[in-house]
Amino acid sequence: MAVLCSNCAGKLIFNPASQKLECQTCGSSFRPEDVRDIYAEAGTKFYDTRVYTCGHCGAEVITSDTESSTFCVYCGNPAIVFSRVSKEYRPDGLIPFKITKQQAVETIKKRFLKNPFIPKEVKAKCVPDNVRGIYVPYWVITADFSEADYISGEVKRGKSTVTKYYSRAGETRFHNLPIDGSRILNDDTSLKLEPFHLEEATEFDEDYLNGFYSNTSDLGYYDLRRSAAERCHKLFTEEVVKTIPRGTRNVKIRDSLYWVDIHDDPVYMMMPVWFFTFKHKDKPYTILVNGQTGKVVGTLPWTKGRVYAIAAALFAVIVAFIGFFFLGFNNGAARHFGNTYVNAVAALLVTSMLFFTKGLMGLKRIFKNLRLTQSEGIFRYVKKRQE
Repeated sequence: MAVLCSNCAGKLIFNPASQKLECQTCGSSFRPEDVRDIYAEAGTKFYDTRVYTCGHCGAEVITSDTESSTFCVYCGNPAIVFSRVSKEYRPDGLIPFKITKQQAVETIKKRFLKNPFIPKEVKAKCVPDNVRGIYVPYWVITADFSEADYISGEVKRGKSTVTKYYSRAGETRFHNLPIDGSRILNDDTSLKLEPFHLEEATEFDEDYLNGFYSNTSDLGYYDLRRSAAERCHKLFTEEVVKTIPRGTRNVKIRDSLYWVDIHDDPVYMMMPVWFFTFKHKDKPYTILVNGQTGKVVGTLPWTKGRVYAIAAALFAVIVAFIGFFFLGFNNGAARHFGNTYVNAVAALLVTSMLFFTKGLMGLKRIFKNLRLTQSEGIFRYVKKRQE
């Protein structure tokens, strides 16, 4: 529960900037390891938490009573209420927040708010009041992994293309591999948040949680093993593809057989993440910021009309270049200026097409990030305790 200041009995909040607990009343500061909670049970594997439940999406978060919960950090709905006091399993360690709330806000602003396509009403919502810090559970594992892959790729043979097939097999051991311990975040999101630097982890002390939300792992052993197998498979195939001869195109993993064995000493950790949650046109959005490194995951909604207008204008310019080329060619400009005319127009056409293609690829990335950012697509929360 809440840890109080020994000087004035005010509530203590952990400050990522100073890495100390600071009193909100008298300004005193203490190292977390120097503060003792008189209500804590010495040597216990559990600690007391206050559980808040969202009436909209069903998500549950836990927090000390140093902060009243005003809205859901997952879907942005304000209908979140205190439900119960609970004893939760004590993690082995955690990585404390190093990025402050204000720094997280400034990082988001620097990343997105200069973009002219983002609506002004969205930019106005990027304020500290809409940002919450939450410790996300992870399991750090050591695992033995083996895999066999059947791979195809295309190679040029003269003027034709032929498909070649390759087989690869191997085994390895993964050390200190972090596995998202909650169903709150999907795999794409949790992977994008990494890396977390485990060398900066500290022994778990609930004092670090003061002023923050947290969540507990809802994965059973078989869930953890499945997630570990998928993570190891992804890392393994990334390296396997690099062994295919250079010049091979359209490399695809046709079939895979893999197996993982988790060692019996997985470490239960909590990782720091800032959540910027808001609603725009009745859709929920969440931007994530790694609370240790400041890495940003997600994107903000943008004004589609402006993007489409610029795309249409660029397409019109390309068409105009093509028309200008053929018009000039027919009027004898190519014969008058020689190769200089042809080369100049060709360079303009190629440059325009490259920019247009790059723009389309950028739009594709935006759409993908936007799907991750819309929290009802990101957060597939399963209320395990209520199943």
